[in-house]
Amino acid sequence: MDGCSSLNQIKLISNNSEVSTELDIELLILNLLSIDKNILYRDDPRLSSDKLTELKELVQRRERGEPLAYLIKSIGFWSLDLYVDENVLVPRPETEIIIEKVLEDFNTAEKKVLDLGTGSGAIGLALSKERVGWDVFCSDKSFKALKIASKNMQSNSLSVSFIHSDWLEAFASDTFDIIICNPPYIDPDDPRVHSDGLKFEPISALISASKGLKDIEIVISKSSERLVKNGSLYLEHGHDQSQQVISLLKKYNFSEIRKFKDLNGDDRVCSGKIKKC
Repeated sequence: MDGCSSLNQIKLISNNSEVSTELDIELLILNLLSIDKNILYRDDPRLSSDKLTELKELVQRRERGEPLAYLIKSIGFWSLDLYVDENVLVPRPETEIIIEKVLEDFNTAEKKVLDLGTGSGAIGLALSKERVGWDVFCSDKSFKALKIASKNMQSNSLSVSFIHSDWLEAFASDTFDIIICNPPYIDPDDPRVHSDGLKFEPISALISASKGLKDIEIVISKSSERLVKNGSLYLEHGHDQSQQVISLLKKYNFSEIRKFKDLNGDDRVCSGKIKKC
């Protein structure tokens, strides 16, 4: 029989790779052959010479640090399967803490919710799936990101509204009950920006001036106007930024401020409520 055993290739390539794990190679093969794991291990399909060449090219890209999600154009987030490419950030597990806290704080009663800077749509779509009675809006200044988020809405059989906006410029005052945002928060001088993985992701979605706090302050200040009375803001930030974020929330008259840790034990999310006369 022509071709090479898929299972043999998984072991052979992973043993000679510095970055790619067996799981990485397995997922690349599943994607290349459009099969599931059961078929892979039951039938051990052969890789044609063309598919083997494609696989090796993908592994080379992975060895250079390109995220696996970009190579297979897919990633799991919350209970969703999302399409991603180089036009959006790869959703990360630590971002799920925002969803957990919002769902803990609010029941199924109708709310008007904004996922600000939605990217792939991960946060807004996850909330839409869990709270079918909520009116969820997803905004981004990138048309390419909104196109990807729309694709993810359709593939996950959900319904949200998409708005093109530079942060909150497109929205009127006293509009939302809840605003959730994962803004750029990395200092442009932070060496992590040039590390494997991050260097392949859209830089505008990663870095922010003023030591990573410029966009955070814009979001906080504008959210204080766009939220209804007692409306809530949930904001992801860097592991070492919680005190600065809390200070900014206080500056713009938020109260009941809380901070939450991610799965690694790092401060990752702050929330607050806006009090209005």
